[in-house]
Amino acid sequence: MDTVEISAADQHQFVWLGSGDPEVEKGIASNQYAIIDAGEAMLLDPGGYHCFERVFTNVTRLVKPEKITRALLSHQDPDVVASIISWLEVQPRMKLYLSALWDRFLPHFALPVSPDVVAVPDEGSTITLSSGAVVHLIPAHGLHSPGNFVLYDERARILFSGDLGAALMPPGEWKLFVEDFAAHTQYMDGFHRRFLGSTKALRAFLKRIEGLPIDLVCPQHGSIFRGADVQRFFAWLGTLEVGFDYRSWGDGA
Repeated sequence: MDTVEISAADQHQFVWLGSGDPEVEKGIASNQYAIIDAGEAMLLDPGGYHCFERVFTNVTRLVKPEKITRALLSHQDPDVVASIISWLEVQPRMKLYLSALWDRFLPHFALPVSPDVVAVPDEGSTITLSSGAVVHLIPAHGLHSPGNFVLYDERARILFSGDLGAALMPPGEWKLFVEDFAAHTQYMDGFHRRFLGSTKALRAFLKRIEGLPIDLVCPQHGSIFRGADVQRFFAWLGTLEVGFDYRSWGDGA
């Protein structure tokens, strides 16, 4: 599928760059997104190695390769980071934002150049884009990585949530937007209970984003939440017991 413009206003677009076919891209189907601001692109979790060709083709329909100037790596997983080798060959001056916990691990990807890394502190940070639009890197530590950030696009009123909201869907069930929230929870439940680190961390995150005007939640896997489903999703998260609070693996349970 081609790109879909999720939001657009004042030289500022939030764009979905497709979702990979796991049979072709050798892994879990994942969404990639870009913020196009005043003609420059910021990639949000650029993806695994096998999705590079698709994402590159789609984003360069919108901007020239040299205008891909930033990328957020929300955490260290290969489905987030592995394609960065190819991106730095295309745009060696791309600025990479990732947790200060993970910047020292980047050399293990055998990068073609020494990257321009912004090591994001635990408390998060704010980025001002070319048009003056502001995006916030909000801590989501333990959900599921110990160094993990989501991104809030203030102008678009969109939360890029990374693995929060991830849904592992069977063939034929995927839609770009959630259409039946109650039915959709079955595809989220197992992942969230097992992969999120602790209920305390989850509650702290929900408190952190409380009051933000959010129109859409865009996860790395699965479907996008919009309208009333945004608050339904946050309410659902608030009911969960996750990680070691859900099941103690150490005692054989």
